[in-house]
Amino acid sequence: MSVSEAQPRQDELKLAEDTQSVEVIDEDSEPRDHTNSDAITKKQKEKEPQRDLGKSILPFSRVQKIIKADKELPIVARDATFLVSLATEEFIKRLSEACQKLAEREKRTTVQQKDVASVVRRAEEFMFLEEIIAFQRTEPPQKRKPKALQNAESQSEPTMLDKFVTRGEESQELDNTPPPDVVMDEDGTMYAG
Repeated sequence: MSVSEAQPRQDELKLAEDTQSVEVIDEDSEPRDHTNSDAITKKQKEKEPQRDLGKSILPFSRVQKIIKADKELPIVARDATFLVSLATEEFIKRLSEACQKLAEREKRTTVQQKDVASVVRRAEEFMFLEEIIAFQRTEPPQKRKPKALQNAESQSEPTMLDKFVTRGEESQELDNTPPPDVVMDEDGTMYAG
């Protein structure tokens, strides 16, 4: 191989390396169009708390009080309390992500109680919560009938109250009739005589 042949080969290798590095850069960078979803994801990424090593988001003293509430457990080491705290964070994260995905599938942004209940029923890792989180099947409210139909139905059927409440004409007729005799027993019960 001569020097003149080696020079173009080195140039080709450099060019190949340059294109590979450019491709890697292109793969890492995403096309940026300024939409709401990009803004939301940026905000979410900024809001994610950075955990210090050996620290938890949950307050250590509260986790320790919860563990101490169980009388069957002996004294628990600080490291074990920290691990319980981390496990709790992970559990809350997984449950909330599953509920959020379900709400997004139903085109909602807010997680509702029914989302949590359905995730608990469907996902095996949350089945132990089935007794705690009850699934309440809510019936949609009955559709109201038009007012014209409501008035017609209410007038056709006399109710118990209609027996005691009289209209104007009926009350005048009742005024002409003598009141019935009312008899009272010794124990205070009254009846018509």
